[in-house]
Amino acid sequence: MGDLIIIEAGMRVPADCLLVEGMDISCDETMYEDGTNNVKKTPSYGVEKHVENPDAFLLARSFVRAGSGKALVLAVGKLTRWSK
Repeated sequence: MGDLIIIEAGMRVPADCLLVEGMDISCDETMYEDGTNNVKKTPSYGVEKHVENPDAFLLARSFVRAGSGKALVLAVGKLTRWSK
C-alpha cells in the first residue's frame, strides 16, 4: 500500500486510510457496528500526538459528509475493516 488519495465531500472512502492532511472532514460510519453518522476526522501528526487526535482513520465505504484532504492507504479489499 502506501498510496496517497484525495478525500472530498460526497465520496465514499475506497480503502482503510490514515488522514494525513485535511480540513473540516466528517464521515458517516453508520454501516459499521459501532459507527455514527457524523464522525469528525483530523489529520494524524504521529504517535506522540495520538492522545490529542484519537480518530485520524478513515474506514472503507464510509461516506465523506464534509471537508477535503489527503489520506494514506493502509488496507484494501479483504484486508479492510468492512470485510471483517
